[in-house]
Amino acid sequence: MIYLDSNVFIYARVDKGEIGDLCRKIIQTIEGGKIAGITSFLAIDEIVWAVKKEISYKESIIYARRLINSEINFTDINIEDIMKSLDIMETGLQPRDAIHTATCLNHGIFSIITDDPDFKKVKELEVFTPMEFLEKK
Repeated sequence: MIYLDSNVFIYARVDKGEIGDLCRKIIQTIEGGKIAGITSFLAIDEIVWAVKKEISYKESIIYARRLINSEINFTDINIEDIMKSLDIMETGLQPRDAIHTATCLNHGIFSIITDDPDFKKVKELEVFTPMEFLEKK
C-alpha cells in the first residue's frame, strides 16, 4: 500500500504537461488494481480547493466524487493522527503535510508519492516523486 499526497490528484486533474501525465498514470494503475493506493479524506479538501481555482468549483466537486468512488482507499483522520502530527510539526513540516505524515505512520504506511520535497524531512517515510514511483514499479 502506498500513500498518495493530494498533489498527485491535483496534477492529474489540472496539469496538461508531463507531471499531469505521470499522475494520471499512477491513478490509472491504482484503478486497474495493479497497486493499492490510499490517502486521507483531508486530501479531498485540498483537491477541491486547488481544482476549483484552476477549472471550476462544480468540476472540482465532480472530480472529488469520482475519486471517492474509485479504487483509491480513503482513511479517516483521528485524534491519534492529529496528536502525532503536532509532534511532526515541531520538526518544521507544515500542518497539512504533518497530518498526512502522521496518518501514514499511524496506519503502517511508510511510502508516499508526492511532488513535495518537504516530506523528505521525515526519515520514517520513503518518498517518491511520481516519476520515481513509475520508474520503480
